Amino acid sequence: MVSRKDTLLESNEPLTNEDKKLFKYFGINAKIRPPYRILNPERISIGDNVSIREESYLHCYQDLSGNYKFIAEEYKKDFNIEDYFYDSELIIGNEVMIGRNLFISCTKQITIENNVTISERIFIGDNNHTFNHKFVPIMQQPNKQGTPIFIGQGSWIAAGAVITHGTRLGRNTVVGANSVVQGEFPDYAVIGNEKAKLLFVMDKEKKG
Repeated sequence: MVSRKDTLLESNEPLTNEDKKLFKYFGINAKIRPPYRILNPERISIGDNVSIREESYLHCYQDLSGNYKFIAEEYKKDFNIEDYFYDSELIIGNEVMIGRNLFISCTKQITIENNVTISERIFIGDNNHTFNHKFVPIMQQPNKQGTPIFIGQGSWIAAGAVITHGTRLGRNTVVGANSVVQGEFPDYAVIGNEKAKLLFVMDKEKKG
């Protein structure tokens, strides 16, 4: 839920010069192709010569207290309203190339260093939903306070990958397609899931 304190840029049109001034920093020759949805650009730094393709969602959360208001009165006492407020920051370095359908969810800090290549259909989130109360819908419970994510210079994240809270990728790291990543990895690491394997061969003679 977007609060009155939030700044939301959501459009099918290119960013205007006035839109770009809302960012903490918006680099020289940087481009975010529409459509896009950018929450709280004042918390986002976009480096020089960055290219972000269509359907990007850059969400830096600061106030999700609107969700608290929908909790049934009998359960509100089980939650702390302060847990719905965040001090987030997204830093994207210079010459970063990002494909279509990026979703970034930030409640603490996400840093993407210079010259990183991010393919299509990528999720990067330093937080997650909480689900500690069995009688309150998960959408009404607060997101976790994030654990910072760091993606080292020159790395490549292949299509469909998920980068989760607390992940730290070293320089020139390769993340394989459709990998779910959490943890710390050294410079020049190549990480990923095992490749698909044959499960069985169907009986050619069997019908129906």
